[in-house]
Amino acid sequence: MNKILKNIGWLLFDKVFILILQFFIGVKIANYYGSDNFGMYNYAISIIAFSSILFELLNDRVIKKFFEDQKFSLVVFNVNIFRNFMAILILAFTIIVGFVLKLSALFYYTLIFLCIDNLLITSTQGIEIYFDYKLNSKNLVILNNIVKLLSYSLQYVFVILGYSILIIPIVRCLGSFIRLVILKYMYKVIYLKKEKIELNLNFILIKDIIKESFFLWLTFIGFLIYTQTDKIMLGSMLGNKEVGIYSIAGNLTQVLIILITPIQISIFPKMLELYRKNYKEYCRFYFNVNFIITQSYLFLSVLSIIVVKILFLKIFSTEYILSIPTYAILTVSVFFRANGALQTTHVTIKNITKKIFYKTMVGSVVNIILNYIFIKTYGVIGAALSTSIAHFLTLFVMDFFIKEYREQAWIQLKSLNPCYFKCVLRSIQITNKEGNEKL
Repeated sequence: MNKILKNIGWLLFDKVFILILQFFIGVKIANYYGSDNFGMYNYAISIIAFSSILFELLNDRVIKKFFEDQKFSLVVFNVNIFRNFMAILILAFTIIVGFVLKLSALFYYTLIFLCIDNLLITSTQGIEIYFDYKLNSKNLVILNNIVKLLSYSLQYVFVILGYSILIIPIVRCLGSFIRLVILKYMYKVIYLKKEKIELNLNFILIKDIIKESFFLWLTFIGFLIYTQTDKIMLGSMLGNKEVGIYSIAGNLTQVLIILITPIQISIFPKMLELYRKNYKEYCRFYFNVNFIITQSYLFLSVLSIIVVKILFLKIFSTEYILSIPTYAILTVSVFFRANGALQTTHVTIKNITKKIFYKTMVGSVVNIILNYIFIKTYGVIGAALSTSIAHFLTLFVMDFFIKEYREQAWIQLKSLNPCYFKCVLRSIQITNKEGNEKL
């Protein structure tokens, strides 16, 4: 458990450090370029975000399961090659389509450099997944922080010098390239050592990972649709300015959501171990962690709304003022994401991912319909309402109507009840005592 907590600590430090950099540089970028250019940049990011659909054909959690049965270097190599090939296809497609559609030069080159950044990042994703699997996030965090510090410092300098917003994705590419070179060297030194690498493209392995990832992949498509549709529809229905305002609120939610990913990554190996050893203990552990996450986010969500209302106009210009109520509504979405943070881990371990796709697609359709209605009526705030309602339905309500998912639904419902606080503390104390006795 100490190893898990240390890994969470390092991942959390990474998130906090990068968010601090993003916050200060992001504020400078948003205020300097204005809501139109800033909105255009975020609109481009939202479009490129859909490229993840191809990358997620190989799901990270499923890949980790294959590390137990296959030679790790073989899995890492094939994941890198597959995702890298997809990134090349996306880059070629963007160049051709953008040229044919005669997009504005600034928007066109922004898309291209974001695609190049994708290409550089996917070159080491197999390595990153293995580092996470081994709970060795410390090395990744140190590397990420050094590279990000360099990248954001350069962005700040170029903004001060008055460069076009195109310089931002260019600097991102530079940072990703430096990170690629160093991370490959670290992987070789720490894990490969003197081992001879066989560059073996294993189509059977890739096929097996895709097969087991299939319903998680379909679920991811649905999730991507209703997390990125807001910006796409805002941009097409209202314009770049509204995308800029919504993006500020979205960026602020990234601060609130900071704990979720480190916990998901670090908890997975422990849940997998307990599931294979003792299901009763697995369920108890699942509830305890979910309860702590839910109650923490109930407090943090309310606190963050108060803090944002007090500090927002001291940091951002008044043209972004609608981001305040937008953020307040989006915190509902974040809260239910926190309450259902371990859902995907649970269904992956139990291999019951099929029906998660159906509920996610229902949520996507609901989100698109609500966006169309609410954006027309309420503008930016309408987009936030759509997202929050979609998350509430897909991450909480619908599980009660699916037999295989009722177990996790009841765990999430019980996690909302603060009366279980003493029970959870007692359970954790007993677990720690049993662990110490074994030692």
